[in-house]
Amino acid sequence: FWSTLPRQISSAEDVCNLLAKLETYGVCVGNPDEEFHEITPIGCGLSHAASQEISAFREGDFGAVQGNLVYNSTIRSAKCDFLVLGARCVNCSGLRRLLRERKYRRDEQKKREVTMSSTYKLSDMTREMLCKKLSMQKAHIKTLQTEVERLKREMNATIEKGIKLDDAQNHEMKDLMAVCQDDMEQEYPDPGCYQRLFWEQQKKYEKHGKHGMRWHPMMIKLCLYLRQKSSKAYEALRDSGFVQLPSMRTLYDYSHYIESRLGFQPDVAKMLKEECTKKDMYSAEHRSFVGVLFDEVKIKEDLVYDKHSGEIVGYVNLGEISNQLYELERVIQKKTPAVAKCILVIMVRGVTSDLKFPFAAFATVGITADFLYPIIWKAISILEVTLKLKVLFCTCDGASPNRRFFKLHATDGEPFTHKTVNPYDPTRHIYFISDVPHLIKTARNCFSNSYSHTKSRSLWKDGKDISWMHIVRLYEEHCEQNLYTPCPKLTRGHIDLTAFSRMKVSFAAQVFSATIANSLEMLYDESVEETVKFVRTMNTFFDCLNVRNPYEGRNKRNPDLNAYTNPEDERLHWLVNDFLEYFAQWKQTVDDRGEFSEAQKATMQLSHQTLTGLKMSALSITACVRFMLERGSQYILTSFFNQDPLEQHFGHYRHKVGSNNNPTVYEVKNILTQIRTVGAQALPSARGNCKRDENRRPRTLDHTPVPRRKPKK
Repeated sequence: FWSTLPRQISSAEDVCNLLAKLETYGVCVGNPDEEFHEITPIGCGLSHAASQEISAFREGDFGAVQGNLVYNSTIRSAKCDFLVLGARCVNCSGLRRLLRERKYRRDEQKKREVTMSSTYKLSDMTREMLCKKLSMQKAHIKTLQTEVERLKREMNATIEKGIKLDDAQNHEMKDLMAVCQDDMEQEYPDPGCYQRLFWEQQKKYEKHGKHGMRWHPMMIKLCLYLRQKSSKAYEALRDSGFVQLPSMRTLYDYSHYIESRLGFQPDVAKMLKEECTKKDMYSAEHRSFVGVLFDEVKIKEDLVYDKHSGEIVGYVNLGEISNQLYELERVIQKKTPAVAKCILVIMVRGVTSDLKFPFAAFATVGITADFLYPIIWKAISILEVTLKLKVLFCTCDGASPNRRFFKLHATDGEPFTHKTVNPYDPTRHIYFISDVPHLIKTARNCFSNSYSHTKSRSLWKDGKDISWMHIVRLYEEHCEQNLYTPCPKLTRGHIDLTAFSRMKVSFAAQVFSATIANSLEMLYDESVEETVKFVRTMNTFFDCLNVRNPYEGRNKRNPDLNAYTNPEDERLHWLVNDFLEYFAQWKQTVDDRGEFSEAQKATMQLSHQTLTGLKMSALSITACVRFMLERGSQYILTSFFNQDPLEQHFGHYRHKVGSNNNPTVYEVKNILTQIRTVGAQALPSARGNCKRDENRRPRTLDHTPVPRRKPKK
């Protein structure tokens, strides 16, 4: 407007020019539509949800005329130009879209029907909606009250119609249970089955009463497990009268036999020795070999006062010596005491036995290798010297502190190490294993980023791409819409990975399967040749190192899943030769490929962390299998070298009283004590990331008494 006018008005001619130009302009009408008036009252503004800045306002109480348009109120943009050549400025025109959206939402809100089960927020309801829901709730309460009164009348009528038994009749009713004993024995002939035990315990309770009852150890463990899942549900089951179970006070003495504390405890070592004796682990040399599993689980940062010990629980706790070093470091750096973010759990796993015992736990903010080193070797020392167990391997995932922990054992500057000499028996080695299910996931993640997802990798070998798009193409062309699919287990969840689906081992294992490889080879040309080889190689690797049952290979008709019975098994030869040679040739092919930088060549292979883990696990597990077979073991199951039991153990933390994804340190140390007592009765989650053991239930009942806390005098 001012571009052709002088900076100062100094003559009548300038005034005439100003008025002449002003005559060509009009006042911006804004948005005078009546349909927008209900959005905001006169004198009020509009703002975006993300900020408090006023973006528009409504003005009114005037009679404005713009050609044929007469209006008394309008909504303008806060950046309105006011003087425009047309009817409306650019800013007010852009505001119309926002006004239409708000009007549409208000109209939809009015159409929304309120029901009793509606989850619509009360703060977002209109007054009419609130009144309607309130009246519905009043009517519902009145209906429930009427129903309660009706049920009371029916119950009283039933009681009046009932017959009161005398002592003789009462004894006859009790004898009915004894008469049914023959039927129970015929239905369940095995005296060591759970059904017979439950029947006998219920009979015993009716005979002796709650004061004279001595519960079987298996019933105690089962009830401890049920109470650990939900104490309210356990109380409801007891109060129902349908079954007779131990009281909460009785269970308390069993679950608090030892003090719930972090770190290494002599009482826990004693429990572990009793568990090993019960599992007959000292009868033969090969049965005394164990492995050490360790991993961290995320917890909620919280401080809790422990009324039993008088301590504030929730700070970092790494053991007596490590705590002093950590405190010295904190004082030097002038930091406040750190609240724990993770729990490091150490579990002892039998190699030829079903021992799975959580040995110790430590509160951390994220363990580092320098603190992890003394903790692990302290655990090995207790196992070797005090408990007379023989540590064969250490298993963990591929986290950075764990890889650094392994490197601390390298000698003479070796870039790679997978074992170290056992200082408590120089004739033996302790082998380091990177958890195989984690390796399958990381390999799948690298594969999924090859020309897809983040596109951070472009896997290539022998002139052909190893691309995730081959899997996507297979699914979309032959699986998604087809009635008969060559890959029945392949779903959209396998293809479009999310943060949650990337954690599922089953998704990774089903992508690296013979079914996928065969389908690609059958349906496509030579362009997928290297992808097929890669999938088959990883499938064979996972099958060889995930043998779970002596009969799994026979049942699934897959020889790679057979138990290992021969130190010269061809699968062991394949792991240390063909499998590792495959990745060595891959690296050599990439190194010989054209002019590429080191960073570009790195994207053509799996990540170096994954490659190191694959090499470490292949060499270590192969050596462990041969060692155990030479020491007299009848067969070896390679799934015993992974950390699935530890992952299942973490599931008990997260399922405490329903869904509890972030337990506190206080909750973890209490659950840890209970799980040690419950033992094999603590069933892992059926929907967890790890499969349950196929033979998880013991064949015979364990009659060993459960330790009980002595009453204080």
